[in-house]
Amino acid sequence: MVELVPPDLIFVLLAAVTIIAAILALQAKELVYGAIALGLSFIGIAGFFVFLDAPYLAMLQIAVYVGAVVVLILFTIMLVRREETGAIEELPEGGQGTIGLWLAGLLAVAISGVAALAGPNLPSATQPAELPVSSLGAVIEAEYPVPLLILALLISAALLGALVLAKLEK
Repeated sequence: MVELVPPDLIFVLLAAVTIIAAILALQAKELVYGAIALGLSFIGIAGFFVFLDAPYLAMLQIAVYVGAVVVLILFTIMLVRREETGAIEELPEGGQGTIGLWLAGLLAVAISGVAALAGPNLPSATQPAELPVSSLGAVIEAEYPVPLLILALLISAALLGALVLAKLEK
C-alpha cells in the first residue's frame, strides 16, 4: 500500500495545530474564544490518538473533553453574569513571557531526558492485539509508567495553576 502523506508530516501538522490552539486558548482576551481554541486543541489530541491507531481513545477524547468539558465551559461563560461588564484587566507583563519560555524549555529538556533514559526500556513495536476495554487501564499502567507519571505531573501543575489564577481574581 502506498502512503499518500508521510507519517512525520502528519505528526508535525497535528503537533502544530495542537500547540498553536493551546497557546491561543491561553492568550485569548475573550473567554469564549479561549474555550473554542481549547476545544480545537483537544481535537488535535484526538488526532494523535487516531494517528496512533487508537480510534476508541480518540472518540473518548472528543466525547469527554470536547463534548463535555468545552461545552461546560461555554455554558458557564454564557450563564454566569459578571458584576463588571468591562474588559478584563491587563496584568503587568514584568517578564512573565520570558519566565514562561524558560519554564517551557526546562519542561522540554526534562521530558526529553526522561524519554532518552526510558527509550531502551520501552516495549518493542508489535502487532496490535485484541484488548478488552476493561483491562486498558491496567495495561497502560504496566507498560507505560513513565508517560503516565509525566501526565500526572502535568495535570497536577495545571490544577495548581488554575488555583493560583482563581486566587488572583479574588
